[in-house]
Amino acid sequence: MFVGDLLCEAVPALAADGGILDIVAIARRPGVLSKVAIRARPGAPTLLALGIGADQVALVREQLDGERIHIVTWQRSATAYIADALGLAQADLPPVHLLPALGQARVLLGEIDVRGIAGWRGLNTLLASALTGWRIRLEPVAATSAWRQLQAASIARRPVLGTVVGRTQRGTRVDVLGLHALLTHPSGERRPGHELALRITRMDPDEGRIFASDRLVATSQLGLPLG
Repeated sequence: MFVGDLLCEAVPALAADGGILDIVAIARRPGVLSKVAIRARPGAPTLLALGIGADQVALVREQLDGERIHIVTWQRSATAYIADALGLAQADLPPVHLLPALGQARVLLGEIDVRGIAGWRGLNTLLASALTGWRIRLEPVAATSAWRQLQAASIARRPVLGTVVGRTQRGTRVDVLGLHALLTHPSGERRPGHELALRITRMDPDEGRIFASDRLVATSQLGLPLG
């Protein structure tokens, strides 16, 4: 636990006596990259960003000859934990499908992100898998059957059913057939859990983004089933 020892020495919040953070797991390729999962100790503040500073991490990096260190926040939500371990923005999480019986997590990304997130020789994915205990597979979202169904609905101008997930900086996120769509200009207030009919307006396979509108075009065709 060499990396862990260095961090505990450099970061007061990780000190055995008086510290507020614990190291949960470490995954490492020496000389290249270490991923370190931390969590607050019982009764300690949960705002972990205040616990480890960039200067403290930089000090440890110098001792490791420039080895990159990725601090990850341990979370009860496996989806959020996996996304953080991969270095994905929490504010714009991609679809993550868990298969607990196989210990596998399918992360659906755009074509560009599949190559970029995997890292050199897939190292980022391998270390994220070791850190979280899930076998992570990065897959192009455009290769899924759900994407093809939505693409067909878009071409045919058929409405589809979606469920509001929540708000993001880009707009309202909606779950459609297990994929995430962005409702950029909702016609009214849309709260999480609200079901509504949507029209798919644009699909970008490179970035893995789906854009939708709740302003429907008149059509006699039925929408896609949810199952």
